[in-house]
Amino acid sequence: MTTARFSPIGFDKSKLLACMTEEGIDAVLLSSPENVYYTTGYPSIPSAGNPILYALHNQIPFYSFIEADGRVTLLAWFGAVMGGVEFDVDHVELFADKRGGQEVLKNFFIGRNLTGKTIGIESFSPFMVVQMIEKHSRPAKFVVIDSILDTLRAVKSEREIELMKQSTAIVEKTMIELIENLKPGIRRPELIQEAKYRMIKNGASGVGHVTISFGGSNPEVEIDETLKPGKLVVLDIGANYKGYVSDIRRHAYTGPIPEELENLHRRMCGIVDDVSSICIPGKTAKEIYDYAVKLYEENGLIPLIVNVGHTIGLQTEEIWISNTEDLVLEPGMVINIELYTDYEPTGEDIGDEETYLITENGPVQITSLPRGIKSIEGGI
Repeated sequence: MTTARFSPIGFDKSKLLACMTEEGIDAVLLSSPENVYYTTGYPSIPSAGNPILYALHNQIPFYSFIEADGRVTLLAWFGAVMGGVEFDVDHVELFADKRGGQEVLKNFFIGRNLTGKTIGIESFSPFMVVQMIEKHSRPAKFVVIDSILDTLRAVKSEREIELMKQSTAIVEKTMIELIENLKPGIRRPELIQEAKYRMIKNGASGVGHVTISFGGSNPEVEIDETLKPGKLVVLDIGANYKGYVSDIRRHAYTGPIPEELENLHRRMCGIVDDVSSICIPGKTAKEIYDYAVKLYEENGLIPLIVNVGHTIGLQTEEIWISNTEDLVLEPGMVINIELYTDYEPTGEDIGDEETYLITENGPVQITSLPRGIKSIEGGI
């Protein structure tokens, strides 16, 4: 029988253990699909080759338990280890269903003797599990470690960077195809479905997001509308490739592009370029945000922004680059700079979004699609 072994891709256990020691944390309990996948290789994310473990996690949950001595335990469904499947962890605890999982968790926590220990948990950890640890390990102390995990995941391994570049290439190919087939008369649900189909056809293992709007309509939900002449089309899409996502935004216009609109878009692209140029190791999120605000003001634009972008990886927006985050850029981080402004004649958001790898020598742009607004003719 062939053995299939699943290992974490970018997890640096030594960094996590150092953070745990610094914060006085004795063990970490993780239950989110992304963090269990990140620390154990267990394919719990929705973009896994077979997303069944994610689809069933309301009935058959999964957990990663990491102790200060470096021991990693995966607690998961027995069906995931059948047929020669192995995971690159120190120990595996298995169960058949939700009730069995609760019993296994209880016995495991009792066996770990967590009384008086400090346990790091995610802010959205299941209340039932926290309650169980408290019951059998009083007086255990809990601390939320979201920021530790976010910072750990923000610095990517070479393999993670390769996957993100591939994800970006898939989306760029899809974007070109969508724009080539875009025409007045197309319905937004039809275009959204086409984007999903083409991402998968072009090699994606899952769909990240398909944020598409016609004119000033709400891009965050699917609205059944028909594309009319004289409308700005916003295409903001992302693919998922083996867990890692991409995020690209481009524009098209049905008909001749108004000069005022084109000039505004060109200025916003310039602001994105200027902001990205200062994204070097050591820069803080607040410094980058404040610089963006300064550029808006110098261009006579109102900075109606909450953030200037985000780190990206297993999730589309992991850490916001804002004036309230403690993020400090490091080599190996992958970020998206995205900045928009209001096009007053019609109320549309106009702007640009680009992806960059932070290196010792500064930012290296990963996205490569031309940024100009594409004029679309034909249709109704």
